[in-house]
Amino acid sequence: MKSVHPVILAGGSGTRFWPLSRETYPKQLLRLVGPDTMLQRTIGLARRLAGMDSEVLIVTHDQHADAVRLQLSGLSERENASPADCTILLEPMARNTAAAIGLAAERIARRDPEAVMVVMPADHVIQKKSSFIRAARAAVR
Repeated sequence: MKSVHPVILAGGSGTRFWPLSRETYPKQLLRLVGPDTMLQRTIGLARRLAGMDSEVLIVTHDQHADAVRLQLSGLSERENASPADCTILLEPMARNTAAAIGLAAERIARRDPEAVMVVMPADHVIQKKSSFIRAARAAVR
């Protein structure tokens, strides 16, 4: 199987869960389902999908960088991830989803031209993780 590079989109304007979320603290940084934040849960899912040797790339905007770093320091054993597994890629300016994916794709292509990129929003709830992993691995093949 080709190498899998998970990309987590962790931007956002913080308007969807107001007043809990704010512009500098969007919903993926909240604990909405269980003890971990949405971002932390997504990182754990990315680790399961790609394997422990693969880097998880988190695309976010400069204004969220410190909050994302704080989230990384709080990764739990439950989510099978550590901050060392993750790289934060800062968007030069917020330009929405397609530009964030393009930025990640360019970085991955430079390092591993044969790689498969799996893009995951940080603010989705995936209840059946094993089903998601099976489907994503089938898509990679």
